[in-house]
Amino acid sequence: MATLRETGSRIERGSGILARRIGRALTPEGRPVLALIRIGIACLAVPPLYAAIERSPLILAPLAIGIWCRRAWHASAPIPLDPEQTRRQLVEAVLEMVGDRPGIHLSELYPRMLASPWGAHLDETRLRTALTDARITITRSMRVGDVEGCSGIKRADLEALLRPAPPSPEPSPSPADGDAGQAPPESGGERAGERLETA
Repeated sequence: MATLRETGSRIERGSGILARRIGRALTPEGRPVLALIRIGIACLAVPPLYAAIERSPLILAPLAIGIWCRRAWHASAPIPLDPEQTRRQLVEAVLEMVGDRPGIHLSELYPRMLASPWGAHLDETRLRTALTDARITITRSMRVGDVEGCSGIKRADLEALLRPAPPSPEPSPSPADGDAGQAPPESGGERAGERLETA
């Protein structure tokens, strides 16, 4: 059971994560027109929501705070200990940051990862080790948008890591001894069901 202090710390950390996610959602990198549209929609949606909360503060305000705290709590959840699950979730986290682009440069990935739950207790060196341990290929020189020549991670490499491994081929049965799977004759030339007569 988490203490009150741990709960507050997780909600505070998760609130920062949610705020950064909202900021990235409103201002997608390299897409200024889409950013203006999303910000405009947000500006139109906020006043009615605020007015609704102001009309029923005893109902909607606690509800909104509760939903936010719950989302913040889940956003700051610790990384699971299962290595394979951790590896897969790290790959998925990087893939989410790549979005619909062909890849992401490390110069962009590192600050964003270090600001996420994955990088809460890491530095760039240990983060790179975590990426390597997850078998994520770092390409020495790649192009993303208008920037090229920087190290990064390709989306195709991440998607390949998430595909299920092909089933291993079953070993072919060894050929049976004898003709058509029949047992070989017994030693001494005696056939099955026959016995040599003795004098």
